[in-house]
Amino acid sequence: MRIKAAAIVALALASLLQAGGPAKAYVIKSTNIFTDPLHAKAVGVLEVGASVTPLKETKGWREIRVDGWQQEGMPSVIFAFEGKRVVKAMLTPEGQKRLEVLKQVTDPDTGLKWKKVALRDVWIHGGKLAKSMDNAWQKAAALYEERCSMCHALPKTTEYTANQWPATLRVMSKRAALNRAQTDLVAKYLQYHAKDTANLTP
Repeated sequence: MRIKAAAIVALALASLLQAGGPAKAYVIKSTNIFTDPLHAKAVGVLEVGASVTPLKETKGWREIRVDGWQQEGMPSVIFAFEGKRVVKAMLTPEGQKRLEVLKQVTDPDTGLKWKKVALRDVWIHGGKLAKSMDNAWQKAAALYEERCSMCHALPKTTEYTANQWPATLRVMSKRAALNRAQTDLVAKYLQYHAKDTANLTP
């Protein structure tokens, strides 16, 4: 029986490796993070566009793993890329206890220290994940083109870096009549399609 069970596990792992590992999913609407399905108090927030690895599911709840980067001195923030301030998640002190440091690097251009991290043993309520961001990004692109071209020529998404876009959009959004949710969606769309991130995989 044990041999049969071990064979099944080995076969499952082999299939997973052949498929390139667990499939990613994407957050299409900002959602709270919990330590388990029974806890009502959130320990963090996942932001729009964040990629996660879905694990087991139970009663409408999904266990996930969140991989990303942290800048030294900013333990409450998980970024999507090293050296790029594209926020994936914000964590409370309790949420930070679920972080595992995978490696540390120093940015040769800035001298800043970054840590590759994994947020484990956390849950979100189902319904906020999609297999891709295609539909959400199409909506964001339409909003950007419609609302942000009324007063001036529309900058290409690659005209600015991911770190430059939030401040640029803040100036533009005052006249673009975007609400908070729309502004957040467009901001993430621009950051994930910026000059220095357009060719990166989140």
